[in-house]
Amino acid sequence: MITRRRLLIALAAGALAALPALAQQPPGVRRIAWISSGRAGDNPEWFAAFRLGMAELKWVEGRDYVIDVRYANGVSQALPGMADQMVASQPDLLLAPGDALVRMLMQRTKTIPIVFAISVDPVGNGLVASLQRPGGNATGMTNLLRELGPKRLQLLKEAFSRVAHVGVLYEPDAVDSVAQAKDMEAAAKQLGMRITLLALRQAADIEPALKRGAALGVQAYAPVAGVLVVNQRKAIVDHIFRTKAPAIYPVAASANEGGLMSYGPSIPDNFRRAAGFVDKILKGARPGDLPIERPTRFELVVNLKTAKAIGVTIPQSLLLRADEVIQK
Repeated sequence: MITRRRLLIALAAGALAALPALAQQPPGVRRIAWISSGRAGDNPEWFAAFRLGMAELKWVEGRDYVIDVRYANGVSQALPGMADQMVASQPDLLLAPGDALVRMLMQRTKTIPIVFAISVDPVGNGLVASLQRPGGNATGMTNLLRELGPKRLQLLKEAFSRVAHVGVLYEPDAVDSVAQAKDMEAAAKQLGMRITLLALRQAADIEPALKRGAALGVQAYAPVAGVLVVNQRKAIVDHIFRTKAPAIYPVAASANEGGLMSYGPSIPDNFRRAAGFVDKILKGARPGDLPIERPTRFELVVNLKTAKAIGVTIPQSLLLRADEVIQK
């Protein structure tokens, strides 16, 4: 199990090792290129978990491998050029979080191995031929977020039985986000709920989207996972908090940063397990022969401090099932 202490140790050790290693990379050291749409301070627990996974497999950062990380700093238009540069640098392996970045890299190389850690739908989005036999040069972890969207709606209904109208924040230009939103629309009908889709294309859209939701009578919110939603999760949490409406989020980090509830796979655990793919590939395995793996750890997190602040009560039955209850 990944503890906060183990993640912090891995993060600190990695930060100290990576910079000098990149400046003076010894011969024989493998280079892992990591492209990120966010900023250097975003999601440090992902990096820490990956480094922890590599350490568990006896890889020493700086001695056996280095990580070359490049950030788009939230500017999506910069990503294609970054992907070009990353592929042209000929790393030993490319590491990317989700489907959009993986697709971008696959369009630029058919030979450099690619490992993904949180693919929403690798088969449906055309990244791999099948879960068991991916084929091609990409493999990794799925996050089952399409399957878990309906579960989050169910948990929201269980916690607040009177909620009938839910605002779903999604990214209309991202195929993964759209697919999740459609799945939640279908599930809402079976739960006797109504969904209003609230589009986000940039951070500046968050406040107008919530104002539109309020004007339409939205009673609760359920953002779906996506690059913008994850990178802007603190802003989304803060804006929803101000509405006093209950909400459930797809990643635990949102609840840890003040969101009311979250349910989804452990993203850090996915990154830790992604190290297993990297280990096999750097030792000679072909990505196309390594089956896609599913998450095994799922987290229900409830923030009672937020519940008190917005004036809602979480049922005891839900608290007893929570993996983490935040009280301070």
